[in-house]
Amino acid sequence: MKKRYIVITLLLAFLNLQAQKKHVNGKIYDKHPAITVADEFTEAFVSGDTVKIKSLVTDNFGWWAKNQINPSKKKLASLLRRSQYLSNNVIGFNIVNNGGAYSDAMEFGEDKSVHVYAYQLMKGFDKNTGMNLTMPRNSIFFMDETGTKISGLVVSDSQLKWKKAYDAWDTRENGIIFKDHPMIAKARLLYAYLAQANLEKIRLMYDDDAAIRDVMSLTDIKNYFGPEEKMTMLEDFYRTYEIVNLKEIGYPDLLRYDGSNDTTIISWWEISIKNKASGNVTTGYHHNQITVNNDGKIIKEDYYWNPSLLPE
Repeated sequence: MKKRYIVITLLLAFLNLQAQKKHVNGKIYDKHPAITVADEFTEAFVSGDTVKIKSLVTDNFGWWAKNQINPSKKKLASLLRRSQYLSNNVIGFNIVNNGGAYSDAMEFGEDKSVHVYAYQLMKGFDKNTGMNLTMPRNSIFFMDETGTKISGLVVSDSQLKWKKAYDAWDTRENGIIFKDHPMIAKARLLYAYLAQANLEKIRLMYDDDAAIRDVMSLTDIKNYFGPEEKMTMLEDFYRTYEIVNLKEIGYPDLLRYDGSNDTTIISWWEISIKNKASGNVTTGYHHNQITVNNDGKIIKEDYYWNPSLLPE
């Protein structure tokens, strides 16, 4: 009985060891003739060289846009049309390796079928809409039995960006613009109080959690400061300067965006500022954009002002 137990134990240990053994199912190459074929295909696609593309693929070639909801096999003709459109209509069109990535050729199984995996970045701007089409683009090239031609291609890129690019051709409303509206008073009063150096009134216009950006001084677009910090900045400003003239340029625009309960007001101002010590006066221009909630409080502000225009 003891011998049988030992035999069974050894057998189980052997089977477990066998199960843990690694099974090599192919090889990976960073240099391979198939990678050269894939690179030639990419160069031809970027340049719109349809003759070259045809010479690099098999007669039964098909391709798939993998990020679509229901990807289906597409014919070569659609890929050729895509190549021609992009090469003729995209400024700076190129497909390059993404960062430090490079293509891999993978040789699978006993039949040694070869797939090339390319980790790339597509770049360029649509000359018709101005859309930035830069996006990651990963491709799998399936080689034929000879390893010299491409029998299939799978492309994975940003379908959301493509949708936005297609939508750019449409005309769609996204709200209403008002030339006159009671809420425009918020922008005018903000600058009236600035002209009067009335910090108390200015502070009352802001929500406690308001997010404010001085766009000309930004080093990170995500950097905001709050109303208390703005009050401190204005206190420092009024110690040295005073506003001697304020003029509204044109008229403010009030934007009511679809799907939003808030109101955005854009305004432009000519401001003359005096240095109290020297008496020097300079004139500059402000562009201001505030977002106001239903309570009439400013919850967001972006303003553009060149501080180098301040008088010495």
